[in-house]
Amino acid sequence: MKKLSLILLLGMLSLSVYAQRRNEPAYDQEKLEAAKIAFITQRLDIKPDQATKFWPLYNQFEEKRRNIFKKMRSQSRVDKEDLTDEKAQELIASKLATQQELLDLEKEYIAKFAKALSPKQAYLLQEADRDFVRHLYRMNRDMRREEPREETN
Repeated sequence: MKKLSLILLLGMLSLSVYAQRRNEPAYDQEKLEAAKIAFITQRLDIKPDQATKFWPLYNQFEEKRRNIFKKMRSQSRVDKEDLTDEKAQELIASKLATQQELLDLEKEYIAKFAKALSPKQAYLLQEADRDFVRHLYRMNRDMRREEPREETN
């Protein structure tokens, strides 16, 4: 039953991504989140009692991680023409501090995840997260291949 619901959610997600490729409104964030939850839940075999503890923690972690990634992107947007050695030194230090912030966040939340889940599940979470992203990339790539090409004269 779990596999069927996962397949259905991923199917809905494919349609959302396909609609996006057809210049329709952007993907449905709720469907994407639901598919990710289903994927990780199935992959890690998260039980209902674990889920009630784990998913609120995971959502907090994801929000904090997104904010750190935004910070990293903004640090990368630098006018390279006016970049001095001193400014480059500052940027390097800032970038390393932000990377350390991300590592510290991961350490903090892995410990919390290991309490809500089993240590094995907490260990496998990162792999499941990456596999979900890879799955999305593959789906997107496959849909691009299936789109009819416009002929140009």
